[in-house]
Amino acid sequence: MTEKSTDGSEVGVVPGMLKLGGQVLAEKVRRPKTVEIPMKKSEVDARWLTAVLAVGHPEAQVESFEIADASTGTTSRWRATVRYNEAGRQAKLPEHLFAKTTLTFTQRLTQYLAHALPGEPGFFQHLRPQLNIEAPHGYFGAADTRTGRSLTLLEDISVTKKARFCTPMETVTREQMQDLLANMALWHGHYWESPELKTYDWLKTPGAHFRNFDRLLGMKKRAIVGLQRAPEIVPDTLPPVHDKLYAACEQSLLIAERGSQTLLHGDPHIGNAYETDDGKMGFTDWQLVLGGSWAFDVAYTVTSGLEVEDRRAWERELIEFYVDRLHAAGGPALPFEAAWLAYRQQCLYPYFAWMITIGRSAIMPKFQPDDVCRAIVHRTSTAIMDLDALQAVNG
Repeated sequence: MTEKSTDGSEVGVVPGMLKLGGQVLAEKVRRPKTVEIPMKKSEVDARWLTAVLAVGHPEAQVESFEIADASTGTTSRWRATVRYNEAGRQAKLPEHLFAKTTLTFTQRLTQYLAHALPGEPGFFQHLRPQLNIEAPHGYFGAADTRTGRSLTLLEDISVTKKARFCTPMETVTREQMQDLLANMALWHGHYWESPELKTYDWLKTPGAHFRNFDRLLGMKKRAIVGLQRAPEIVPDTLPPVHDKLYAACEQSLLIAERGSQTLLHGDPHIGNAYETDDGKMGFTDWQLVLGGSWAFDVAYTVTSGLEVEDRRAWERELIEFYVDRLHAAGGPALPFEAAWLAYRQQCLYPYFAWMITIGRSAIMPKFQPDDVCRAIVHRTSTAIMDLDALQAVNG
């Protein structure tokens, strides 16, 4: 990290825009000859790639590379194919790379105001190397919260593992969900009550994350608009209690900040999951990494990922399965009833996180396709009512 981040919750939208805009303008005027965090293809050269990819291999050198654009969304992405000298080939250094950068001013501003800039670079630079999980390997991560520049350089799993990325439009099997939860239990168990997590001030709590997004997007209002636009995708029993759900969501996230804390993916919906060519399930897109209760991640994955009838049929046994795997991974032996309550309490946030995509304003970007949003809102809203989340939170 080139600069420690702060809790962006106190930075208003207009002051934040002016502050970041001034930094970006100054950067354009200065035009430094060397770039510490390259984002454009033109800013990457063989010398820089050698410095970040050949650590510990002094004889290895990048001889050539090719970069191609991949996609643009909340970040800009490009792929690179790298060729090494003989020493690099013998060391089996990574050849297929995937980069995520904040190239545009809008991307920088959104990440800056949401206090999300340092999360993914920090995860892959500091936390991922200690984990034996199914997730891309990271080779470089850096963010500058003054200018909004950031870069995360990853393994391109679409090539190295022939990864197939999941979608809520496809049915997730019980075995696939168990594999995702077993993978999740590994990072939860490894970082359970870890003092190391407290050293990273860019690891937000679920509550701080919610407040940042609420301040930026107006989640309560946008959720109401979303309900007005698509009432048919939620249970009939939900609209009469909708006003109570927002306050319950806030309370549930405060609950997620109490008790034992661990590392959270933060955004583990099924669209951020993938399956490798040998059938293993993993998670990508660690942009919103958090620190809090294990149940935040588990409830998000189960309620967003499974068809309603499958969740109803399997969820108690899935929580039992997760609890067992968490204990095997170094976490505590959670009593089932306490774990079940925690799961019920944390099923509110996924609904609001996705309903705002349906209720978005005209100036908000379109984060996901409509059919994906509608499918996840239907699943998560039904889970709220099935699990009586209001009672679970309020007692």
